[in-house]
Amino acid sequence: MKVFHLILAVAFFESSTAFVTVQFAQTSGASLCRQELPFQRESCGDANLLSRRTSNIDSQLSALSPIVDISNTEDENINASNILLTDETAAAAVATIEEDLPPEMLEFPRHSLPRVNDVLVETENFLQNLHQDSKKVDPRTNQRNMSPMGNANDSIFANTYVDMGAVDTVGFDYDYTLVHYTEELLTLLYSMALNRLVNDRCYPKEMLTSGLVYDNYFSIRGLAVDKETGWICHLSYTHKVAVAWEGREKVSTARIFESYRGKRGMNPRERRARLKPLNDLFSMAECCLIADTIQFFKDNEIDFCPSNVVTDILGAIRDTHISGDFHRVVANNPEKYFDVTPHLQDVLENLKSSGKRLIFAR
Repeated sequence: MKVFHLILAVAFFESSTAFVTVQFAQTSGASLCRQELPFQRESCGDANLLSRRTSNIDSQLSALSPIVDISNTEDENINASNILLTDETAAAAVATIEEDLPPEMLEFPRHSLPRVNDVLVETENFLQNLHQDSKKVDPRTNQRNMSPMGNANDSIFANTYVDMGAVDTVGFDYDYTLVHYTEELLTLLYSMALNRLVNDRCYPKEMLTSGLVYDNYFSIRGLAVDKETGWICHLSYTHKVAVAWEGREKVSTARIFESYRGKRGMNPRERRARLKPLNDLFSMAECCLIADTIQFFKDNEIDFCPSNVVTDILGAIRDTHISGDFHRVVANNPEKYFDVTPHLQDVLENLKSSGKRLIFAR
């Protein structure tokens, strides 16, 4: 039924031309925004309803002719929910979007059959919720306010429904579940592993003074490291190497095919042997350090064995954890490395007072 409501809502917007996407001339510092143009609501029994609505929209666009250019909706730089808006009109557009639309724009005409009327009423509610949700997006930054409290950390997202009344034991992991860290943590891990490479594994001392630092914009979870080539690989949904980087340089398609025997993919046994998934946030430091080290060797024309570089860096990251030095630094500076989680104590106490058994894993 919800799918039917969504289809009906989309059909309503398309047929009524309730929202028109326009492209404003860009002068400087353009930002993204949506412009909503109201139309005059007509009676449902009018056979010329659509043409009159279209004519009404055309007349409103004509009034904006000095600055309006009807955009090509197939332009790859523009999508259905965004337009280019100049700084001079940004404030006015934001004020327009934050205001409520006229009620008649979000209402359906009533039908003689009560059952149809029920569907129309539910669909109206659906449309109104969509409109209220759209106002949570700041058009100047295209960022959404994800929580009614204004803080994304206060929001909980689930991909399934769980009856907590049927659960008697609740388990929590420590890292990034009970405790969330700042970006400074990965910077610290990167720095300590780099020092171990130089001091314990005799890597060039120049690496410590060449400006190598953790770059939180380079790596993301879901990548993989090829332990034979040292490449940072992005796999497609069919587990083929779609894109790869050697150091900070993109690998050509020809080299990818050459490395993987004329194809981009590997069989499951080869993938398990060659690829190390970067599937947690700590591995982001590994990914960045591998790429930076290989790029340092290439820039300075130093011969190296990629598989040994990967092995050494993974070992340096492991030793940094096992030694306890890393954990002591973090524990002694919680204000620098821990994100504040003000509701954690309340959540745990509520679960405990409800008779749940709690398990904490490190």
